[in-house]
Amino acid sequence: MLPNYLILTPDGVGSTYLQRALTVYLNSANLDYWNTHELLNGLGFSQGNLCKEVDKKYSQTIPEICGLLETTTNNLVSRIAQYHITNRSKLKKEDYQPLYDVCNKKFDKIFYCTRDPFEYALSWSIRHNTHTLNVFSVADRIEVHGKYIKQKLNLEYFNRKLEQYKGYEYWAEDNFNITRAVDYDDNHCDVDNMMKELTGLDHSITDRFGISLQDYSTVRYLVSMYMQTKDKQYLFDKHKAPLAMQLKKFIQSMVPSRLPNEIPVKMNTLQDKQNRVLNFDEAVEVYNKWTTTTNNYAAISQQDIAQRIEIESKIYAT
Repeated sequence: MLPNYLILTPDGVGSTYLQRALTVYLNSANLDYWNTHELLNGLGFSQGNLCKEVDKKYSQTIPEICGLLETTTNNLVSRIAQYHITNRSKLKKEDYQPLYDVCNKKFDKIFYCTRDPFEYALSWSIRHNTHTLNVFSVADRIEVHGKYIKQKLNLEYFNRKLEQYKGYEYWAEDNFNITRAVDYDDNHCDVDNMMKELTGLDHSITDRFGISLQDYSTVRYLVSMYMQTKDKQYLFDKHKAPLAMQLKKFIQSMVPSRLPNEIPVKMNTLQDKQNRVLNFDEAVEVYNKWTTTTNNYAAISQQDIAQRIEIESKIYAT
């Protein structure tokens, strides 16, 4: 029996990227996996296999969702985002414990997505302004996250997101048999090695397509930035382009049956966010004040930010 995978998230911590990358990786190893994405906002069947059905939204009850999970036999990569529970709770009263119980039995590997709360709240605050959760193409990234877009963040919203992240940690640990945490930075610095760690497989995307998942993600971000700036720091090895297209065709062949959509494009580096956000320093101050209310996180300095930017630049610039 192949393991089923469940990913927990508050969203904004790389869970969509992780789901898609994991599904692509498993299927490229000739294992038949279906990515249902979120369990709480619409499930359906395709040729007897449980899959995503977005039109259903929140119409399915918790007992119905549990029944679907208990009866399906296809291999799953799925997700539960805590904010969907919050949204559903505004519409109707539901008991989620049966869902947690079914998930703990159904999913052999349950991954708890984590991220530095400062960057989590920063990303969500930008999403709040753009009304866009993820982008899945270079063109969409340019439209939503153009290099020369400037904006102010709603700092009250930013602080609220910090509080929500704290609540997410308790929710995940209290309700699920977590296999391991998957940190956003680890997943974006060496996603190919992460796939091997999470699955236990000795399989390489590079061996099949000539390009790694890491390079595939980097190339798409660099293309977006070069198209906007013509800055040579965003140029990449031209030999990677046809390999990236080959992998892209494989990914597209799974949409929308095994994948609801493609692997998302990296939206913003920390440098992008610092350049974009007009009240960036004020957001740092709000975060540092928030850390005094928790024992888990420390204040950040401008030096810390500069070090993070330098690390990212080794991945997303050449």
